Amino acid sequence: MTLNHSRRTSGNRAYVRLFIPLLCAALASCYTLRSGGGFPSDIHTIFIQTFENSTAQFELDQLLGRKLQEKLPRALGVRVAGEGNADAVVRGTITRYDDVAQNYRPASGSQTVEVLQHQVQITISIQVIDRRKNLLLWESQSLTGRGDYQPANQTDTTGREQALNNLLQQIIDGAQSQW
Repeated sequence: MTLNHSRRTSGNRAYVRLFIPLLCAALASCYTLRSGGGFPSDIHTIFIQTFENSTAQFELDQLLGRKLQEKLPRALGVRVAGEGNADAVVRGTITRYDDVAQNYRPASGSQTVEVLQHQVQITISIQVIDRRKNLLLWESQSLTGRGDYQPANQTDTTGREQALNNLLQQIIDGAQSQW
């Protein structure tokens, strides 16, 4: 009986030796994931203002606003609130829109060129402000999102969508980098 008890105890010890480090690693990774993102602990809600649009592309402010509303709160671990009730405000300006040829080749037998690829670039300035403390939490004067498209079989809408998604990721990364 002592021998069986001894085997069971040593088996339990081996199990504990294996289980505890795994548990610690799992808990540490959960803590790291949560602490790497989001806002300071006192920021629970945000209001996302419609960005001022200084470009000729009239719908950009609406497209960017929609993407921010859909993705930013969840990525930062906050909820959307009205301007008067929000802990933080996100505001900014769309400062530039470019759609330029990136890759081209001479067209066969003529003096013209064939454009193979365009790139849409959208540049913004952005601020995230703690409304209650009147404190600037994060700011960037020049973020540029880029998106490519092939004019032979795609429209500039494809490039614009990619550029907006790229901008959104930069905003999330920038805001999270502060905490």
